[in-house]
Amino acid sequence: MTFGTMSHSMPTEVDVFDGLRDISVVEHRDGDALRLSIGTDQVSLREGECFLLPPDHAHQAALDALGIAVTTISMKALQSAAAARIDHEPVEINFSRPVTPAAGRHWSQTIRYVEGVIRNSPLLVSAPLARRELGWLVDSAVLACFPNSTLDAETASYRGDTPQPLRRALAFIDEYAGDPITLDDIATAARLSPRGLQAAFRRHLDTTPLAYLRGVRMERAHRDLQSAAPGDVSVAALAAKWGFTHLGRFAVEYRRRFGAPPSQTLRG
Repeated sequence: MTFGTMSHSMPTEVDVFDGLRDISVVEHRDGDALRLSIGTDQVSLREGECFLLPPDHAHQAALDALGIAVTTISMKALQSAAAARIDHEPVEINFSRPVTPAAGRHWSQTIRYVEGVIRNSPLLVSAPLARRELGWLVDSAVLACFPNSTLDAETASYRGDTPQPLRRALAFIDEYAGDPITLDDIATAARLSPRGLQAAFRRHLDTTPLAYLRGVRMERAHRDLQSAAPGDVSVAALAAKWGFTHLGRFAVEYRRRFGAPPSQTLRG
């Protein structure tokens, strides 16, 4: 996954004959019009609008003086994120605008948030969990904002009694909470499909696998704060270690769960 910007000060035409290897989302941030076409499909982007280019599709772009943001996303990673919605069927995603104007604004806000975290939080460079959470956030935003087959997938309920698979999932989370594990990883350990795993967690624990994982990581962060000596480590470093990319939200959730801010636990 990459984040970048492109600026042009004069009219330019670009032909991409074989298409791009990865999914690309283009956001028009300032300047004149951007015109894109794939075959007979054409679109003109105005400032504040975005568009998704699927991989392996030849396309043309006509650029005037403008600035755009380009986010590239691995199709493999997107398939993994989509597995939670439509089991293991491949996700189908097309050359398209966001599903609604509000979805377009959500995409823009998500990418600006991620760019800000990356730019302002160098701790994330050495925190695999935090990077994985940011990647999951972007993949989920693609599936929520742009037309794709997961939006039409039927919600399924898992009707079997699953104490043993659920125990396998809980044991896996307990052992590997410090690693950048995904929903697919947990489902594989439980020997369930991702959708079946989610149904089992809802039925027996009234939560989701990733919410449960987040709770375990919060408990581990609490334990580390209790055992750390003041001055040896910061709250921000421990939050990043356990995959919490937004320090303010971490502090709010921590206080709600433990009745005190993380800084007080560290001092005490």
